[in-house]
Amino acid sequence: MNQSNLKNMVILKNLPSNIVEEAIIILKSNKKIRQLEKIENNKTSENIKNMKKENNYIVKEAEMIVSNYISALEAKKKQKSINNKKINKKYTKVRNYAYIASLIIFIESLIILIK
Repeated sequence: MNQSNLKNMVILKNLPSNIVEEAIIILKSNKKIRQLEKIENNKTSENIKNMKKENNYIVKEAEMIVSNYISALEAKKKQKSINNKKINKKYTKVRNYAYIASLIIFIESLIILIK
């Protein structure tokens, strides 16, 4: 089977929902994107007002699940970047300490050899 003909799909199972048991998300085809664009809160609030008029509970539930899933992914990404920054700071501190300690040992060994 040729994979280029397959669609990019994500299946969400075991969702914390009373209505939706499983969600299948079909992504757009791969395109080169210059920058990621985020949906503004104003647009989503207008969409929510329109949906309240329609009383379309299943669609609301599905959109809420997808948005929660995406926000969880973004939160994980932010947490990884924060952890990486902390690890890099610790690494530089330890590296600097090692340089200073080796310099002190070198100077002390020279002093011992001179005496």
